[in-house]
Amino acid sequence: MATERLGIGGLLLAGLLSGCGGGGGGGSSSDEAAPDISGVISLESRTRVDLDTADDIRVGLAGDNGSRNTSQALPNTAVVGGYLSSSRGTYNTNTADDFEYFSDRNDIYAAELSEGDRINFQVFESPASYFPLGTLPPQRSMKVIDADSGQTVFTLSESTGSLPISTVLGAGFEEGAYFIELSTSGGAPFRYVLTLASGSSTSVMNTRYAEPDFLVDEAIVTFKPEAVSGQGGLAIAQAMSANEARHLGGHSWRVRRNEGQAVAALSAQTPGSKRRETLSWIRQLGERADVEVAEPNYIYTAQQINPDDDDLYPRQWNYPLIQLPLAWQAAPEGGQGVGIAVMDTGLFRDTPSASGDWHPDIDANVDIVTGQIMDYVSAELDIDSRWGDPDGRDTNPADPGDGKAQSSSFHGTHVAGIAGAVDNIDGVIGVAPLSRILPVRVLGEGGEGNGADLIDAINWAATRSEIDVINLSLGGLGPSQSLEAAINSATDAGKLVVAAAGNQGTDEATYPAAFDNVVGVGAVDGAGERSSYSNIGPSVDLVAPGGDASRDANQDGVADVIISTWGTDDGGNFVPGYAGLQGTSMAAPHVAGVYALMKSVDATMTPDRFFTFLVGGQLTNPPPNQTEYGAGMIDALKSVDAALDGNTSTILAARPSSLQFNGVINQQEFTFAKYPSDANITIDNVTESASWLSVGLEEPPVPVNASEPVIVSVDTAGLDQSQSYSAEIVIDYSSSEGAAERPLTIPVTLQFGGSPEDLDAGRHYVLLVSTDDDRETIAQTVVNVAEGQYQFAFDDVAPGEYFLVAGTDMDNNGLICENGEACAEYPVNGLPEKIVIGGEPLAGVTLTTSFRRPTIAAMGMPRYGFEGYRLKTDSGDQDEPVRQVETDR
Repeated sequence: MATERLGIGGLLLAGLLSGCGGGGGGGSSSDEAAPDISGVISLESRTRVDLDTADDIRVGLAGDNGSRNTSQALPNTAVVGGYLSSSRGTYNTNTADDFEYFSDRNDIYAAELSEGDRINFQVFESPASYFPLGTLPPQRSMKVIDADSGQTVFTLSESTGSLPISTVLGAGFEEGAYFIELSTSGGAPFRYVLTLASGSSTSVMNTRYAEPDFLVDEAIVTFKPEAVSGQGGLAIAQAMSANEARHLGGHSWRVRRNEGQAVAALSAQTPGSKRRETLSWIRQLGERADVEVAEPNYIYTAQQINPDDDDLYPRQWNYPLIQLPLAWQAAPEGGQGVGIAVMDTGLFRDTPSASGDWHPDIDANVDIVTGQIMDYVSAELDIDSRWGDPDGRDTNPADPGDGKAQSSSFHGTHVAGIAGAVDNIDGVIGVAPLSRILPVRVLGEGGEGNGADLIDAINWAATRSEIDVINLSLGGLGPSQSLEAAINSATDAGKLVVAAAGNQGTDEATYPAAFDNVVGVGAVDGAGERSSYSNIGPSVDLVAPGGDASRDANQDGVADVIISTWGTDDGGNFVPGYAGLQGTSMAAPHVAGVYALMKSVDATMTPDRFFTFLVGGQLTNPPPNQTEYGAGMIDALKSVDAALDGNTSTILAARPSSLQFNGVINQQEFTFAKYPSDANITIDNVTESASWLSVGLEEPPVPVNASEPVIVSVDTAGLDQSQSYSAEIVIDYSSSEGAAERPLTIPVTLQFGGSPEDLDAGRHYVLLVSTDDDRETIAQTVVNVAEGQYQFAFDDVAPGEYFLVAGTDMDNNGLICENGEACAEYPVNGLPEKIVIGGEPLAGVTLTTSFRRPTIAAMGMPRYGFEGYRLKTDSGDQDEPVRQVETDR
């Protein structure tokens, strides 16, 4: 039998520190004075914790889930925090305390699984400084085993520890009982979060704080329309108490403050004070009455992954996979006259000066707009001056390389070749070989660019009749409203925007791909299977060939990489060439090129019609599942046929496309999306397939209002909370022509959190933390779960301001609330606020703990450099350490 966790009554706390040296915790008897502060920590539904974390092993309370006979049962939807290590050792924490990690090579869970379910296994390591140099990253694997036969259904492994292990159980997966075995065979110890979710669930992998890079001492400010009419940069800068302001188009400006030093990208060496100062300044800007939104100037990077050094054959397996040769027959125009703006690192020239020749396999299709800025890279990311051009914005979009001894990454050249390399007797051919390629340089040294430059470039492209489609093989995690506004403007001007979905292997929204008016493109290998690195979920509208160097899925004897134009610049000598790469960066230009083919056979093609075709299933092959593949893999022949036929059905969609309820959140909303966007659609009938489900729509017939949210409610009275429920909302509708269209179906799931006694996020350390930059732990207690919640109390706390936080230390490294650990902060995780102690006791304080982390959009600003809260381990005047847990066993 697995060891049961102790409730609060089974814990003897060895001492609680406070500001005045005394201490007590866990509650008080009725004849004692009320504690200074007390409250309850609740748990997110369906939360579970590994039975043998390092913290459990430390105090001798570890259970056993290391074999199938002692496997730990999970509900069919669960978020589980855990710990694994291949060895035992001591962390190098540079403190007087010894924090040990313990051997625990495998954890086995049992769960009911069915077709469409998602399993995600994410790992998180302690800081590298805690281990000797040369310590390998975790080597880990996940097996799914049929509980009846004992046969392994599949095994997924990741030796580097850099990407989540994730799968969606495909069509034909037999519903039943399975074991999920997580194991490690070497490398550093690690925390993990295992997530089980239905296929219709939204993002479930946000278990870490996103830290997109940004430029310190810079902000992107979008003003209210009436606030800055007619004002120049100097006036804007003065009004913002800044040193410089540059117009980015529309109502957006890049603002730079004068801090007496060069602006630099955020890096591991950037002092924490600079990060905090910049974000604090941006928050202050956002509070101004004349400002609509103020945001960091996020850094965006190329979404390319360099493959292993395998021999590459000059073959483009990716084109037959999407029926491109047949599409060329149907569209012999080959994209002629259609302008593709490749916003990237620029384009290879045999000398990067304005007089050089472009890559010979693209040269005939390159279109430079004379006298216009086509290099938007800021000076701090630029090295143009080596070739006679000024650093910063100019008219020459040549890729100057990286200025390093070894050959540079000619990312933009590779992307441009996929989209529109010339049909000649040499090298490769592009998807749209007669299209016009407009190189627009927005990524500088190292394949990095910032949001201000990208916004400026997109706003320029929106005004140019030469441009029909914008390819963005780049991404970052910053959900910039100013960038979205620029993209919306470009879409309104008739430019289709295509972006790489990202290479992190996660379902966290990645921007710009996740914006509504962007076609987010995931990657597949030579057999049409999702590439191991390709993101899933909200960033993926469809997929295209992106390659996977770890596979030979089409069995042609070589790795599945995408061959395209390239170059070398060893010793400053620029030589054109070809190379094979993998990444969603390579997938995106396939879609941009297909759009060029469509527009060349139908000049009336617009982004709106493209999205209508996409939602209607006219551009892709049916996907195995929408989570990984979106609408499916682009089919060039189907796409050209759709454009030639010209008929676009009127389609009604919902955002989000599915709804989930959990018994606590029993009301949600969705909005309608119409395709085409100007269609007149009338709802004729609404059917809810379950009596517990209701939709807040007026009695049909009723016209669709795309901007007005629709409220959906569930009534859980009388439902068995140990069960999961599913239903559908079916909406019948017709267009203005009176034709009945196929109905809109919105899947709905209701999954209760289970019995309160089953909830457990592990032993929690509750801290009162100083509000200065040191975040020193002033008082501390430890509590266990009882009936689905944790109760805590502090006595004898010195009056003052504190942060109130709680969390687990599952890897026993002396830090709580690290990514992958349960964490609660008052009042909301990710947005801690000061709590004042003094005077009347504070009772009934409530927090919620979870292994998940809020998104940047929920927090308003990213959270940089957060490494958790340090536990006290030395009790000062006490004889025993605070972390020691004694039991009556």
